[in-house]
Amino acid sequence: MSRLFKTPEEAEAAFYEAIERADIKALDAVWSDDDNIVCVHPGASRIEGRKAVMDSFVELFADAPILTFSIVDALYTGNEGLAVHLVREEIELDGEVVSILVSTNIYHVEGGGWRMLLHHSSPEPDSAFDDDYDDFHGFDDTGFDDLDDELDELEEEAPRPPVLH
Repeated sequence: MSRLFKTPEEAEAAFYEAIERADIKALDAVWSDDDNIVCVHPGASRIEGRKAVMDSFVELFADAPILTFSIVDALYTGNEGLAVHLVREEIELDGEVVSILVSTNIYHVEGGGWRMLLHHSSPEPDSAFDDDYDDFHGFDDTGFDDLDDELDELEEEAPRPPVLH
């Protein structure tokens, strides 16, 4: 029998704890039994269906380092049967923030408790830019030399963390 989560926040806490422990059984208890669940891992394609979603986490847990998640910003909306959580995840490895993600988690009431229907996670835009744009000098290739120097200095001071999830 599945665990009953009294609130969407309780289900969300269990979701992140299960990921931190790489505990597939605990994670399974969070997700809806409905086959219409969806998960999008950062930089990956949409995964649909309960088996496919759970298989994606089994694969993720097989090679994953031990990560710690902190939800540092959250917006909640919904009603008595549906909850949408927009969160900012700071992910730590060995006490150091290594990734910042923005995620949408959707929960609904099922069997007397709250269960997850969707998890969609993407790199935070400020930390997701590739260095492909570092050489951009404008359409006529003039006028951006000073800006490039300033951007290079800023990047040296605060390198972007890699994306993990």
